[in-house]
Amino acid sequence: MKNFYNHRLLLLFCLILSLGFITSCEDDDEETGPNSGQVELLSFGPTGVQHGEELRFVGHNLNQVEAIELQGATVPKASFIEQTSELIRIMVPEEAMQGRVTLKLSKGDDVVSKTILSFTVPITVTSFTPEARPGANMTVAGTKLTWVEGVVFGRDTVDEFVSQSATELVLQVPMNAKTGPLVFVGGGENPTFIETEEEFVVTLPSVTSFDPASVKHSASVTLKGTNLDLVEEVKFPGGATVSEFANHTATEITLVVPNSAVSGALTLVATGSLAEKATEPELNIILPAITSLTDVKHGENLTITGTNLDMVKEVVFAGGEKASTFVSKSANQLVVKVPDKANAGNLKLVTIHGFEVATSSAFNLVLPAVTNVTSTPVDPGANITITGTNLDLVKSVVFTGDATVSTFVSKSANQLIVTVPNNAKSGVLKLITTKDYEVTTKAEVEIVLPKVTGITPAPVAFGAYLTINGSSLNLVQSVKFVGGATVTNFLAKTETQIILAVPNGAKSGKLMLITNRGLEIETTQEAQVGAGGPNIDYYIYDNALRVNAAGEAEWEKWGGWETPTQDLANTEQPNRGARAIKVVYEGANGGLQFHPKDANVLNGYRTLVLYVRGTKDSQLAVQVKNSAGANQADVTFDVKAGEYKLIEIPISQLGAVSGGITELIIKNYGTTPNTVYIDDIGLRE
Repeated sequence: MKNFYNHRLLLLFCLILSLGFITSCEDDDEETGPNSGQVELLSFGPTGVQHGEELRFVGHNLNQVEAIELQGATVPKASFIEQTSELIRIMVPEEAMQGRVTLKLSKGDDVVSKTILSFTVPITVTSFTPEARPGANMTVAGTKLTWVEGVVFGRDTVDEFVSQSATELVLQVPMNAKTGPLVFVGGGENPTFIETEEEFVVTLPSVTSFDPASVKHSASVTLKGTNLDLVEEVKFPGGATVSEFANHTATEITLVVPNSAVSGALTLVATGSLAEKATEPELNIILPAITSLTDVKHGENLTITGTNLDMVKEVVFAGGEKASTFVSKSANQLVVKVPDKANAGNLKLVTIHGFEVATSSAFNLVLPAVTNVTSTPVDPGANITITGTNLDLVKSVVFTGDATVSTFVSKSANQLIVTVPNNAKSGVLKLITTKDYEVTTKAEVEIVLPKVTGITPAPVAFGAYLTINGSSLNLVQSVKFVGGATVTNFLAKTETQIILAVPNGAKSGKLMLITNRGLEIETTQEAQVGAGGPNIDYYIYDNALRVNAAGEAEWEKWGGWETPTQDLANTEQPNRGARAIKVVYEGANGGLQFHPKDANVLNGYRTLVLYVRGTKDSQLAVQVKNSAGANQADVTFDVKAGEYKLIEIPISQLGAVSGGITELIIKNYGTTPNTVYIDDIGLRE
């Protein structure tokens, strides 16, 4: 069968498609078309039409349509603006909502669109309930509110409403809502988001008073106010949080005060939103307080007066000593025995609930105190007089050097007379009480002791006279040398000088002075014992490598080679003084290497001098490297086992050194291993 189509309708159909109409049918087949007699909806539009604007429907046999049913509204045939078999024009009712369109027919089945009709909806909000509790209803006024799909409260969105009309929206405030602007989410072809300029205020709980206003730990307190049924938990100053209540209504909360709470405002945490609000009134926590203290000694009873002292479980003294057993206890007075190790200072009170109260009340401990010490300076073994207060509490006196005296010549509350121990040193005194409490005083005692300022000559030969200069030398009974040799008979002894003969067996080093009372005092200076000094005008090594007056090195030891031991401060076998150089050669040509800071150090001198002691008979050599970098010929010499041998080498034998040298090397010459001691290296004119 051949179909004839209306060309005007096709042109209209193309036009309205270009204007944004929605196609609502499938391709024509043999059973549909303008001549089939069936109603067919091809399209409607425009898309995004607004309420009150014209909506067009295009199709076949539309003259059979009796009404058009939109979601929320029906437009009867009598209200059509225009109706032909190909076109229907209507005005969109205000009540129309987004959804499918149904063409109501006079006969046969209704035609339902396959696509959704949507609108562009300009929602407006004119007012809303300014404040409400979580869970309560609030009302929003405006236009086209039926198109509101959700209301956003911060992070929570409400999409189910108590009621909804074009001009009014009633919804329940979420339990998690917080104060802030609202956002309305609108539907339609182009969804809209409307944020209010004014904030919606979420009602929070508020406290007007506490009953009682002052309360102890672990006691009950009632918070009175409004909207308290919204409270989830209560935070106390001090960090404790309470979420279990004995009573909980809109106007009252009864709870137990945590043992860690301190006085101040409480913080109410709202259910759901967890919004926090501090109370305007402050809760006062009743705690023990001190008003006065008595001054007592260790072991005596301390009387503390104040308030709420019956709450005290323990008294903590400065220094950490504690007392938890009381002589007596009442609300206004506490009597406690002072521990033997307690310090003076502020007390701390620990309540029966374990809460620590730091007080500003200083406990003044009665202790011995020194006002004066005579006579000082004082010799060891002589008496000193200590005056002061409460000295009858002293069990012993400790001098600097840990010399302790516990037996007194006399003792009273105001005076101590003690004998200075032989090992006492100058410094402050310490007093130990009968309770073993240590009191460090500011009183200083100067102990008179021998002091040495000089020892001459250096070196000094055995049997020759040695002079020791200093102060308080009249207290010296004997002088001991390194090695143990001791002198008790002096040629002369005064307060400032001792002259003695150097005994055989004496060695170089610091002296030990033994006083009349047996106190040993080591000198800071050293005695140089041995033969007279070597004939050297310029020392390269004398107990150490040479330094100038400023302490700066004039010679350096370099690394050398095949010498695992290079000890420049060895004390085993010095020739003179306290130290020598010990060298262990492990190679047949091992070298001990020295570098002068002044390349022209040899200028003006004729002889290189050194003393060498072997552990076996062997041979060594001296070699220099000149400033041109050339090694000069070895100058060999013999070494004797068990004794120092003087080695003298003319400078002229060292080679071409007139331009200066950079190295002086003392070399092994064949014997391995070979241990030698070298001392007193120098130059002679």
